[in-house]
Amino acid sequence: MRNSTPTPLLVYLVVFLLAGCRSQESAVHTVRSPTVPFDELFVLEDTVRLDSAILIGQIAFIDVNPSGEILVTDHQADITHLFSSSGDHLQSYSAFACLSHDVHFYPWSTRFLGNEHVVAMQFAGPAVVFKMDGSCYANTKMLMPYAKAICIQEDSIFAQQVWTEEQAKANVYSPMLEKIEEILIEPPRLISLNMNYAGQRGRTIDCFDDGPYYVYAESMDAIPVRPSSSEIQYRPDFFQWRPEDLPDAPPHDINMRRRQKEYPSTIAVFALDGSTRMVSYSDLESQWHSGDINADRQLGLSISSNSGHFPARSTITSVYPQGAGNGHFYAVGENEMLSDGNYGNPLILRYKLIPPGEE
Repeated sequence: MRNSTPTPLLVYLVVFLLAGCRSQESAVHTVRSPTVPFDELFVLEDTVRLDSAILIGQIAFIDVNPSGEILVTDHQADITHLFSSSGDHLQSYSAFACLSHDVHFYPWSTRFLGNEHVVAMQFAGPAVVFKMDGSCYANTKMLMPYAKAICIQEDSIFAQQVWTEEQAKANVYSPMLEKIEEILIEPPRLISLNMNYAGQRGRTIDCFDDGPYYVYAESMDAIPVRPSSSEIQYRPDFFQWRPEDLPDAPPHDINMRRRQKEYPSTIAVFALDGSTRMVSYSDLESQWHSGDINADRQLGLSISSNSGHFPARSTITSVYPQGAGNGHFYAVGENEMLSDGNYGNPLILRYKLIPPGEE
């Protein structure tokens, strides 16, 4: 009887042809994102004073809901506070309501989960879901090994993990923290760079109407978790292609940090609204630095429409976005000076997007 088992050469050719078809189908169109002055894209619309009855140490993560309420995560006190859009304190969320006191919980990011819940996760560790009144709804001692960021689409939690075991994943969870789906995503091109530089805390993925988008340190633009044939990547003028990975070295090696800063690093993606993404970049080349601003405080921002509603634009700024939503991004300002001469909480600065092409 004739052996019908394919030869190794035939198998190789089939795999090669299939891979070629997939690469052609997944090829993305690249479009320039020209650089314009910051005030052509954003205007400072409001400054929010946070209720001084609640003392806040360090704000490093902000989330907002469609009503304009603000979740502020205090990384000194390991607690999250809910404020109204005008800054009135409404509720506080502590993981001790869900986890035993012998489990240390450091809230890496905290997000609104629909209208009735708040979810908080720790880098590579536990996650908790609260009811809006601060009581516990669900918890797990390990959401996802090496989870580094989450975002919310409707009632689904998307979690992105650090590249590990030669795979990159974005798992989907229910409000009860039950895993619904495991999605293999495009792995980072530069493994050592991404293992040693995690970007902005909890900001490497965000959710939009058409699904979540994520970034790596070498990304030109945010990448959709579920790619489509109509995908477009936007290239800011200040973006530089990093030709090679970092060498293997201890994470805190001073030479490693110097090598990392030789090229711009993509640190975050924000959903300004359901179809508008903003990607931020640090360590820009010296030609983009403004003489009156510390180079380490300058960021590049690229703003684009997932649905092509306006042309992409980029800008340079010293304002550091910490949250976004409802057509705005939110930054942390100086501490408020109180009437008694003492310092109060940091001010929240709310910047409104001026969509490119609009006056």
